[in-house]
Amino acid sequence: MALKRKIAVVMELDWPYKRHYEIFAGIEQYAAEQGDWELHLGNFPQLELSRGTKYDGVVGRISKNCMTAANKAKVPLVNVWNDSPVAMQVPGVQIDFKAAGRMAAEHLVIRGLKRLAQIGFINSTVTARHYEGMQEIANEHDLPCEQLLVRRDFAEKEKYWEEFVSDINDIKKRWQRPIGVGFSNDELAHATQSLFIHSGWRIPEDLAIIGVANEPFCKAATPSISSIDMSDRRCGYEAAQLLDQIMAGVKPPKDNIYIPPRELVLRQSSDSYAVDDHATLTALRFMAQNLGQRISVSDIAAAAGIGRQALERRFRIHLKRTINDELIRLRVSKMKRLLVDNDQTVGEISDLVGFGTTANMHVMFKRLTGVSPITYREKHTVQKSTL
Repeated sequence: MALKRKIAVVMELDWPYKRHYEIFAGIEQYAAEQGDWELHLGNFPQLELSRGTKYDGVVGRISKNCMTAANKAKVPLVNVWNDSPVAMQVPGVQIDFKAAGRMAAEHLVIRGLKRLAQIGFINSTVTARHYEGMQEIANEHDLPCEQLLVRRDFAEKEKYWEEFVSDINDIKKRWQRPIGVGFSNDELAHATQSLFIHSGWRIPEDLAIIGVANEPFCKAATPSISSIDMSDRRCGYEAAQLLDQIMAGVKPPKDNIYIPPRELVLRQSSDSYAVDDHATLTALRFMAQNLGQRISVSDIAAAAGIGRQALERRFRIHLKRTINDELIRLRVSKMKRLLVDNDQTVGEISDLVGFGTTANMHVMFKRLTGVSPITYREKHTVQKSTL
């Protein structure tokens, strides 16, 4: 019988975070498929290493002490913690928060919002990458996107909470309604939403909110919170797979492998359009819900319940563009995300967003982005695992 390989897993499962459990589930799934992996759980494998325990590998949220002990024992490591202080020194498979920021901003722009913001944590790589993604989309649409950074432990002590409330009160005085806000953390989104609601702001009409991680309380909150499912299980699975290859002697990649988000889970906190006109609002909702279909301007006007010319006038008044221009903009926005997030051909993606396979798609895409679909994909595609 083959000897079991001892794999230390550092996932801090004592913390009540869905992402920790999901990443662990991915690691556990890969281990089960191998048949010879024996998982050893604990937040401090460096202690066992110092006592002479022999591990074949370590995977999870790698700290500096863990890295130092593993390197001394010549045990391979794979990190899944974006904010790890040694994230750039250890092979890593991580969630791509920059792509999540782009996804959040793109959704808010599609909903008609002209002002964007991000709220995140001080000294956080996750927050920085998320904001970078939001800024890219804001810049593409020539929109402002400001940032508020708060303490990570904002809810742990009275004085920290008072600082947080003061920060939120300050931005409420500055912000013009409506505004769309992306958060790099669901807990932060939930706390902020509550403070705004108690100040008389309407969610999502005045403040549209999108969190990250899709924690269970997002569904239970009132209003329920839109959040981005971050493919945590896949992250854990591919981290374990990478560790397996390194243990087999394969040289690890120079850069971290980033796993793109799975989807934006739409809930009440961002399910609105920043348009006061009912017919225009109905048309926008119909377009968003049927983007992949071959809908025409006449179809859109019929769904809005008014004539085509009347709807065209309302679009020019409220959106400053034609119905067809808005339809093209929505399709290009969705196409940009699909080009980055999956490996389908440009023609297949074009068909998925309702463009079909016409040559005009290339003209329209370049008109709005300045580059071809292929160039856009090459510029923005995150590094993906080829395992």
